[in-house]
Amino acid sequence: MLAGQRAVITGASKGIGSALAVRLSQLGCAITMVSRNEALLSDTLDKLSTDSDQKHDYVVYDLLKLMREAGTSRTDELSKTFDESSILVNCAGVANHNLLYKLSNEAVADTLQVNLLSPILLSKMAIMPMIKYLRKTKVVPSILNISSMLSLSGVTIGGTTPYAALKSGLLGFTQSLLNELGGKVRVNAVLPGLVPETEMGKTGSKSLPQVPLADVIETCEKVITGSEYNGDLIVADGKGFRKLEQTY
Repeated sequence: MLAGQRAVITGASKGIGSALAVRLSQLGCAITMVSRNEALLSDTLDKLSTDSDQKHDYVVYDLLKLMREAGTSRTDELSKTFDESSILVNCAGVANHNLLYKLSNEAVADTLQVNLLSPILLSKMAIMPMIKYLRKTKVVPSILNISSMLSLSGVTIGGTTPYAALKSGLLGFTQSLLNELGGKVRVNAVLPGLVPETEMGKTGSKSLPQVPLADVIETCEKVITGSEYNGDLIVADGKGFRKLEQTY
């Protein structure tokens, strides 16, 4: 289904990112994984399917450094991962389980860097290579942003205020970028509930529904492979596939 395509997936060393890398490889996609944890990346690399003779790789990179390393050889290396890539999944995220007034400014800034600035900057890197890919192959590329149900009004977990705010910002970014690109690249977001295998899911909060990792991966797969999805915000809470109602 995705043979001949390449996906760049951030946060691919564990949780949703790792599981999605495995699933897309099973669909024939070549995978480039991005994370700061080389040991976990190597473990995930061993799990990727090569049934379609695709070549997988990874880039060890700390997204906290993305802004200040802009224009250096390190970001040039990261930018090159988008050559011939048709899919970007912005999955990396960090959470600080603490009340806002107790958080250091650095902790808030780190959350901003990984959860919102990095998806914006990585998408910026990907756009022109993706448009070139479209012209060459006639296959419309795809950017998928992994948000959270915490981005929704009325859904809260104490101690996650910056996280929730930035995941909400990711939804605005998704829809604005969609309008900028005018169909040349599909841009969507998936909003998972609490996935036990993720950092946020380990909170055990009852404010959000627990959702099996497999359900989230199935939702992401459907959005990535379905050409009809563009500008959609998809809730993945274990209650079936559904789009978030948008109000204007």
